[in-house]
Amino acid sequence: MTDRTLYIVTCGAPLASRVGDGVREARSRGWNPYVIPTDAALPWLEDQDLSGAPIITGNRKPGESKRTPKADAVAVVPLTFNSLNAWANGNATTYPLTTLSAALGSRTPTVAVPFAKHDLAGHPAWLASLAVIRYAGVRVIDPHDGATASLEPVASGTGDSVTGRFRWEWVFGELSILMARVSREGNDVVVSGG
Repeated sequence: MTDRTLYIVTCGAPLASRVGDGVREARSRGWNPYVIPTDAALPWLEDQDLSGAPIITGNRKPGESKRTPKADAVAVVPLTFNSLNAWANGNATTYPLTTLSAALGSRTPTVAVPFAKHDLAGHPAWLASLAVIRYAGVRVIDPHDGATASLEPVASGTGDSVTGRFRWEWVFGELSILMARVSREGNDVVVSGG
């Protein structure tokens, strides 16, 4: 185990079926992963081997101690249309959204993999919300090919094939870049544990 903590926030889309792969990849790279699913993501996690990674759901109860250490980084895989827009607008109405909003506010290194169909990505809020999180320093990755300069919507009916081709190494490559920047700049501000 390591002292580096990674929150893997996951939303309800086919790419959530690969969270177990992300947990194993995180551990192989020296991260201690915590999975923070939206309610819609929970069914995608049911049959996955998460290798003992804690799954953190719901807000803490009064008097309950923190359930996670501070995050050194956050990966949002996948990020759905609804969660993207709520996050960009600062709507901290659920534990995953509170976690993401706190990550933006504290400038915690964050990588996001948006996953939306053409009709949703065609809504004006999509581009506006992407602009907000990019402005705040989030690295956005295309789920098709790992590109960071462009982002293609997921064509209807292709979610499973896009999911099958997705590589967690894309996420960890971008996290490495962000973490190196934090080390150079001496920025040690991180998300508070939940």
